[in-house]
Amino acid sequence: MHAFGKTNPWSPAVFLLGLGCATTPTPLPEPLTPPSAPPPLHERVEALGHGIQFRNTPIPDGATAPEVGADFVYARTFSANSRNSPVGIEVWLFNEAGSPIHGDHGEYLRRLYGEIYGWDPGAWQRTLGDRENAASVLQQKSDMFWESLSQHVAERVFDDGVTPAVFRHGPQCIAPSVTECQDGGIAEAHQVVVRTFLEASRDPMNPVTRSITYIAQRGSITDPELYFELHVPNGVRIAGPNEETLDFRPVIAGQTDAIREIQLWAHLPNGRKSRSTNPDYPDYNLIFVPLRHLILQGEVDDPQQPATGKTYPDASSLISSTQALIHQLRSPEGGRVVADQLNAFLTPKYYYMFDVGGQGITDYRNYILGDAAGIARGLDPDFGRIELMFDGIRVATFVDSVE
Repeated sequence: MHAFGKTNPWSPAVFLLGLGCATTPTPLPEPLTPPSAPPPLHERVEALGHGIQFRNTPIPDGATAPEVGADFVYARTFSANSRNSPVGIEVWLFNEAGSPIHGDHGEYLRRLYGEIYGWDPGAWQRTLGDRENAASVLQQKSDMFWESLSQHVAERVFDDGVTPAVFRHGPQCIAPSVTECQDGGIAEAHQVVVRTFLEASRDPMNPVTRSITYIAQRGSITDPELYFELHVPNGVRIAGPNEETLDFRPVIAGQTDAIREIQLWAHLPNGRKSRSTNPDYPDYNLIFVPLRHLILQGEVDDPQQPATGKTYPDASSLISSTQALIHQLRSPEGGRVVADQLNAFLTPKYYYMFDVGGQGITDYRNYILGDAAGIARGLDPDFGRIELMFDGIRVATFVDSVE
């Protein structure tokens, strides 16, 4: 286990892996890894080892609500789509030499977890009382992106406030004094890593199993590095009001189960954009929504049951189609074209979870397809390397013009 940035320098070359011929019974292309290919993104994250964990056990069979059996949830009580979100968190700390130190600070990190993730909406509401900005503060806390919450962990550890103290320490800091809303952090910590885990089965609003790894260096909190991990639904049952079973995988060489698991990993390098608030962090759906509708699932009669409208003669054709889409998504011009193609899919048929109260399908469509924070703005400069994996094997790497 080592700190990020201490080993494994990566070559900036461009690679397409695994463009061979289909085989039976599973028509996967033969992975071809050039000698200069960088290590897969997942290996870098997995090399962290074990951090301080706040993880839920698997959801019980037959559960009809996402919170069933969950010990760790984040309350989104005051959000438009009000709910409790089961979430797993893992935290690592490293000193300047790159050695892990989180094991020496478990008590502090557990307290910090409780204050940032384990907030009590009712207690916050009572403490804020009738302050003029109370409603706004409660909604902002409820709406925090997972990346923003990771950032708050880093701010506390480094004792380097970027966001208002109320979000880092609690409602008593709405009008903070120096003594109440500073705790000194952990002086020896040089790097903070927070990994957030979301399970599709426990997330009816965003039913995609995924993780977000956030890495911040002391003195550079607004310049973090991020890794996205996305799992394409492959027969997962969702514990929610619709109790749907989702499978977005395409048919390959006539087989519906040719690839058991499709994953994407994406690297968002530091040094590209200052990040300090929710809008600074891109949505994973900038990649996933286009991939689902234009490459993997396509148009189906009933998206709440396993179904696909996409077929490919072999896995190589799927890889090539994915490459072309990622390339198009990089620029605003290409993003706008893709957003236009997706407009027909951003309907209650596919996004029924947004059509019952809350945010509403129209607002979600405008957000995810728009040019402010949506697909029409393009992936650049946020996204660097993007990797495609079939059944745990990296089969293609798509890089931008910088990385």
